[in-house]
Amino acid sequence: MRYFPTITPAILFLPFIFISVAAGGHWKNNSFTYILPVLQEPKYTIEETSTPARNILYVTDSAASTAEITKKFIHIIPVELGGFMKKNGLKMAGVPIAWYHTAQPPFIFDVAAQVDKLPENTEGRIQTKTLPAGKAVVVHFYGPYELTSRAYTAAQKWMEDNHKTADGAPYEVYLGDPGIEKDPYKILTDIVFPVK
Repeated sequence: MRYFPTITPAILFLPFIFISVAAGGHWKNNSFTYILPVLQEPKYTIEETSTPARNILYVTDSAASTAEITKKFIHIIPVELGGFMKKNGLKMAGVPIAWYHTAQPPFIFDVAAQVDKLPENTEGRIQTKTLPAGKAVVVHFYGPYELTSRAYTAAQKWMEDNHKTADGAPYEVYLGDPGIEKDPYKILTDIVFPVK
């Protein structure tokens, strides 16, 4: 099964260059300015490893743009999931995780918190699941979220070359924090592909 590349779960500030080009027509001074992002190549490594079982609280949501995904994450993780955890005496047992179900708008995604135990009941749109322990191919990706599609492509090729079969949808584990680390090329995201 082929999975689509991820979309951007957070907005990062990128360096920009300005290029003046001839415009022709009735532009004053026959020029105007384009703004183009300057991106360097992200760094990543791929390994086959084992993943632990995880208890998950999550919310499924959608967004019309990548910028809206960021706003939703900022609300869902601390307010909805965090508020529910506090109310039910649950503790964080790891960093946030996300699954992406679409690669085009509207973007549909699950944003999740790892918790020490599952609650007996949920409320609102909060759902639960357990990720079983198992084998996985993991891409340790350092770079902007908008470039993670390269990691997905590399992992799929690695799995084909090493005769590995997917055993569930891939998910992203956000080990780096763009609120603390301002250089997007130092932010670590693990992209996990469960395999048989």
